[in-house]
Amino acid sequence: MSTMLLSTKLSWVLIVLFMLNVFILPGTAEDNQQCQWVPVSQDNFAEILTMINSRIEKNYNKIKTWQGKVTTVYDSVINEGDGRRKLYEKIVDKALPNKIIDHVELTREFVVDVNKEFLYDSIYPDAQQEIIDDQAGEKLPLKKYVQIASGKNVLTPNYQLNCRDIKNQDGVVIRHDVIKQLRSPGGTTCQDNLNTVFDPMETMRVFGDITGKSSAPLGGTFAKYLAFFNEKGGHNIDGHSTITIEECNVGDIKKYRITLLILSKDDSGSTVYVSSILTCSSERDFNIDSFLATYNNGKMVESKTWDYGLIGGIFLPKRKTQQKFDYHTGDLTNQSTISFIDQKVNNSISNEVFTYKNLGLKNGDKFIDKAENKEYHYKEATKTLELINKD
Repeated sequence: MSTMLLSTKLSWVLIVLFMLNVFILPGTAEDNQQCQWVPVSQDNFAEILTMINSRIEKNYNKIKTWQGKVTTVYDSVINEGDGRRKLYEKIVDKALPNKIIDHVELTREFVVDVNKEFLYDSIYPDAQQEIIDDQAGEKLPLKKYVQIASGKNVLTPNYQLNCRDIKNQDGVVIRHDVIKQLRSPGGTTCQDNLNTVFDPMETMRVFGDITGKSSAPLGGTFAKYLAFFNEKGGHNIDGHSTITIEECNVGDIKKYRITLLILSKDDSGSTVYVSSILTCSSERDFNIDSFLATYNNGKMVESKTWDYGLIGGIFLPKRKTQQKFDYHTGDLTNQSTISFIDQKVNNSISNEVFTYKNLGLKNGDKFIDKAENKEYHYKEATKTLELINKD
């Protein structure tokens, strides 16, 4: 989405700031109530934003290897008139109510080697899915058992391994099928048609970077805003600042609240004003703990929060929540909660973790190498792949 930085009406900014005080990070309500937010002089913007960006990148760049588990709870809202309802009509054993919730709970394991660009993830086969009547709060009966895809994935700079669990009608894994595919130079593209692999590093991301030059959580956003802010017409538009920073002190803890304003286009092509509000504190070495995006119609479109733990001298997320809302109605469209457990950071990890030998294959499982157009069977006795002769 093409955007340019711009300011908007002061009254709207005040509405957004009020909403931020409503949607605060769980566990920090007491601190926020104690906060007396004080505007920061524009002369200090560059120093503060540069400091925050530097602290976040320094923390992020300490991660060399990272492994652990995550539990994910995901709710997707399907309203009347939603094209996806046709799918649910095939699996729900009664007439669909006006509003249903697709509720998914799953656990996955991950391992990442940052320097080698190796990534491994495993979705456990005990994942659960329920279709819920939103108004009644009750599970809807299903025509058949709903299975959530499970299996393991390995991602390297050159190729991806996708190991899919094949289950019987009772949800029991009876075998595995593996597909190896090459990746496009420079990373995965839509044309590669590869499965999405969970990357824990992405859970720390606040902004994306369309230039692809920065993988850090802020994606170079602060630097781009400061550059625009100092251009002619960017420092102060319509009498209001493109960037607003407020600070408060709670004991020895320093907190910042940052508001960034942009002019953008909605899905109909109309011009809209979007406010992004971030909060951070010295308690978490200024890693972002909340993000709120609101359009100028007063509707919130996205909310994210992070809770961190200090592990091995690095602030890693313990919990991340995300909510997305319909721009026109303000209704919730989906929400997720990711909780991290059993985390380890910067431990030595064998390269074998990122090979077919870590896919949990059983005797006779099929391995399809699309890169070389060959098929193999796994031999459990020797833990090797045996070429299938198609002649």
